[in-house]
Amino acid sequence: MMSRTVRLFILVPLSVLAFYVLFVLPDIDLGWPGGLALLAASWTVWYLLWSTLRRRVQPDAGGEALASASPGEQQAWIGLLFTAAILIYFASRSSLMVDVDGSMAPEASRIGRHIGFLIVGWLVVMAVLRQHWRDAVEQDERDRAIQARASGWARCALVVLVIALAVMFAFTPLDHLRWARPMVLSNLLMAGVIASSLLEYLVTGLAYWKERH
Repeated sequence: MMSRTVRLFILVPLSVLAFYVLFVLPDIDLGWPGGLALLAASWTVWYLLWSTLRRRVQPDAGGEALASASPGEQQAWIGLLFTAAILIYFASRSSLMVDVDGSMAPEASRIGRHIGFLIVGWLVVMAVLRQHWRDAVEQDERDRAIQARASGWARCALVVLVIALAVMFAFTPLDHLRWARPMVLSNLLMAGVIASSLLEYLVTGLAYWKERH
């Protein structure tokens, strides 16, 4: 059987390639059979990667194996992966969403649709995993404490962003703010919200990981 390290070495690049082909490359008309096959192949690769990551680590020299991740930790890492994918895609395409007059470009609808696909995929994955966890205790006092701490970090990040924008607009001359068109500001605020969510999942996952190790 292929080792866990080899599986990760193969599946991680394939997962990145699948994301790039589905969401970053320009639209390519493969017809509905080709599109369905591409989507199925991508989800298969992502599922294999996730199942590999969930596999227990082999015992170390002392004969002790690392504890498997709790449902709360798994939710955090899944949220981190999907949020990172959304942020990367949104940041790489945000300039295409702004028309020459600063309003919303027609391309924004297609970009929003792709982000919607990612969110739907995220919800489907979480629904499947909740069925898998139905016999486990999903939350306890430790989980609530970790989530509260992570939410505090995300809230602080949003406050810093808002204060930075307020100071910038208050003290920057108007002729230096020609870039601040409505759609640009909308994209900036949305990126800030996504980034704060990314930080929350990252802090949550690291807190669980630190406790397990």
